[in-house]
Amino acid sequence: METQFSWTKQWYPISPLSYLNATSPNPVTLLGKKLVIWQDNNQNWSAMDDCCPHKLAQLSLGNINQDGNLMCRHHGWTFNRDGKCTNIPMLTGHAQEIACNSLKSHVKTYPTQVLQGLLWIWPDDSATAFEDCTLKHPATIPECDLDKSSTDWHMTEIPVNYTVSVESSFDPSHAQFLHAGIGYFSPKNAVPIQEFAVVGEMSAEAGFNLKHSGYNLLNKDMEATRKFTPPSANTTIYRYANGKNHIFQLYFVPTQPGQCRNIGKFIVEGNSAKKNFWLALLPDYFQIGLQHLSTYKLSDQDLTVMHSQEVMEASIEKKWYKSYFMPSPADVGIVTFRKWLDAFAGGGPSCPDNLVNSAKSAKDLNNEQLYDRWHRHTKFCPNCRRSVLFLEKIRTILPKVTGLLSLLTLVLIIINIPVKVALITTILAIISLLISYFVDNLQQQFFSSLPKTGLPIVTVYADHPSKSLS
Repeated sequence: METQFSWTKQWYPISPLSYLNATSPNPVTLLGKKLVIWQDNNQNWSAMDDCCPHKLAQLSLGNINQDGNLMCRHHGWTFNRDGKCTNIPMLTGHAQEIACNSLKSHVKTYPTQVLQGLLWIWPDDSATAFEDCTLKHPATIPECDLDKSSTDWHMTEIPVNYTVSVESSFDPSHAQFLHAGIGYFSPKNAVPIQEFAVVGEMSAEAGFNLKHSGYNLLNKDMEATRKFTPPSANTTIYRYANGKNHIFQLYFVPTQPGQCRNIGKFIVEGNSAKKNFWLALLPDYFQIGLQHLSTYKLSDQDLTVMHSQEVMEASIEKKWYKSYFMPSPADVGIVTFRKWLDAFAGGGPSCPDNLVNSAKSAKDLNNEQLYDRWHRHTKFCPNCRRSVLFLEKIRTILPKVTGLLSLLTLVLIIINIPVKVALITTILAIISLLISYFVDNLQQQFFSSLPKTGLPIVTVYADHPSKSLS
């Protein structure tokens, strides 16, 4: 069937606002296209090609000047939010005016808007892009009685392609097996999905709707709906017999071949867990950083299987329907998404011609690449970056404290102070040393899932350490 879906004429959520730096340019990649996002003095967000027309330096390496314009770091050329060049320092007078008015000095811009705490981009470079984008509304969280602001957006960029990432979100039955040992997940609690069906018609622009029954002992009486709104949104609503509803809003943004940016929010009714007293004493950003660390165990498990699937799929070189065996009702979501891609969207996201070849193969990543946390999340997240700096300060102070306590112990012994007093300072020095070791290992967790000491192996499943991938 002829492709009917345009990958560029769509709204994509590129980042939560909380992850963006409003005082400097932010580099992003969308559909293989390098863009720069920045905010002017009127707090308007602009998206443009991350390329200076002078000598092709990346504009994201520059800064925002006092006039609220974007200045290239290489030679100081500046651009306003419409992409027009406003200053070329090496030219003056009429010569500068002519050069700045030339279309060759302009940078291509793209429509943006802010909705529900996300910055959205319309990555179409046609002449009618700013007009066309007004005819579509982004796939935002639907109206509901739940507090949409009760939880924050979480963003990661994983080394797995868009298709496999989205497909996994329409496969709820994997949770009891892949995530065994986390929370309630266990094969013993699995319940076969009795009903999994497409509701209504599938279309290029509206996507499709699914409904299914529960898949474990806790939610076996639950009714779920999953709505795929192209190109990025999976809106899942769980409705329970007791009247409670949960919403899972997930976005999958195809940044480039082999990479997908995942943005999500879970809105859970009645989730008002009290904070630990001691934890509440820590800085807010560090509390958030620790919460983000707690999510890696589950996401590492997803990443492990999705990457292995992607590599195998590329090596087999068969269409999905010839290599997958889908006999269960639980597989309806996977099949439906794949059929939508084939029928309306050319089988997957489009990308520039120079990236097509790399899109056809999947790299077999080693542990350092697959389980890297810096490029996956920390470099994007301001709370995690601040947490790293906070731990660094502690790491800097603790050796000095240990040294001073050790020196004090020596002085106390020399001047014949009772042994009990010297013992106290010795114990404090040892505690300081142990805390330093703990902080050092904690800081490492913001950079990689690989352990800091011992073998560089990620133990994905604690109950089967011998089967962890190496």
